[in-house]
Amino acid sequence: MSRIQDWGKDHWSLLAYVETRCVDCGGRIALGHMRCNEANHPLLKVINVSWDKTHGTRLKNDKILKGHDDWDCLEDLEKEGFLEILSLVNGVVKLSGKGKKIASEIRKHKIGGGQFGSFQLGVA
Repeated sequence: MSRIQDWGKDHWSLLAYVETRCVDCGGRIALGHMRCNEANHPLLKVINVSWDKTHGTRLKNDKILKGHDDWDCLEDLEKEGFLEILSLVNGVVKLSGKGKKIASEIRKHKIGGGQFGSFQLGVA
C-alpha cells in the first residue's frame, strides 16, 4: 500500500476510470485495461499481456513503486474509502460517497487543464 499523500497519475487516473465504469458499465472493470503484475495477481492476468518489471505505479515527484500494479492501486483506493471492491476476480466495484466527491474534483481539475499527476486531494 502506498501513502495517499504520495499518490500520482496512476491512482487518480484509476479513480476517474472507475467512475466511468460505474456510470457506463455497472461498475464492471475491463480486465484488459488494468496493468497487472502476474506475480501479485495471477488470477487477474490477461492472456498475452506481460508485466514489464521496469514499470510500476507512478507516484508524485517521479517516484516509481516497483511491482505495484493497477490492482494494487484499486486496493489502495478501497483502503482509503473511495470505493468498495465487490469482486476482485470479476472486476466489479462500487464508488462510495467519498469516491464520487473526489472523482468530481478530479474532473474539475482535468477540465481546468490539469493532469492526473498534478491532482492534489482537497484542492479543486
